[in-house]
Amino acid sequence: MDITPLDKLLNERRSIRKYKSECPPDEWIRKMILAAMKAPSPSNSQPVRFIRILSPELKDRLLRGMREGEGRLLEAVKNASSPKRLKNWVNTYSRFSEFMFDAPVLFAVGTTMTFLNLAKRLSQAGAMEQGHKRHRDIDIAVGLALHGYLLKGEELGLGSCILTAPLIFIREPEGILGLKGMEIKCFVATGYPDEEPAYIKRKDISEIYRKI
Repeated sequence: MDITPLDKLLNERRSIRKYKSECPPDEWIRKMILAAMKAPSPSNSQPVRFIRILSPELKDRLLRGMREGEGRLLEAVKNASSPKRLKNWVNTYSRFSEFMFDAPVLFAVGTTMTFLNLAKRLSQAGAMEQGHKRHRDIDIAVGLALHGYLLKGEELGLGSCILTAPLIFIREPEGILGLKGMEIKCFVATGYPDEEPAYIKRKDISEIYRKI
């Protein structure tokens, strides 16, 4: 089977957690954002927003918020079942998230809260329960936008990593960053890779594809 340029990008992309200190050109970052903007979204609402965090003060406040959250969770799991295992999970997820603060490029990625999809309209009218699990199209829009961002970065020779774990620890990250009318869904770190992660085995197609 012939390997196309797209196949190569998909096959070689890895989540990168170690970066060289050099910062990528702003024009490259703009190209990655433009690629993200091409993603489909419900009713072409384009709700996804990329907020680049440059301020050392804001990064420090996020880091402190994450460490404070770690402390709260460690205290909370003391009386839970399997407290030692949970403690290890909390410590691991917190420790392995801190690399994002050293990345040359750091984004908070989220959505505006103004778009009313059908589910929200029905919920407001009392015709459907709030937060219906099958109508999270805004979250899907974030994933689609990030895929374009990641692949364009791979094409340019940059690596990235998507992080959701910090949102478990940090209370009100929107407030820390002064973002109104927006809900942060994840953070994204980007830069020139300073590691070469090994190939990660994927599931066989027979496990994820079938006809009915």
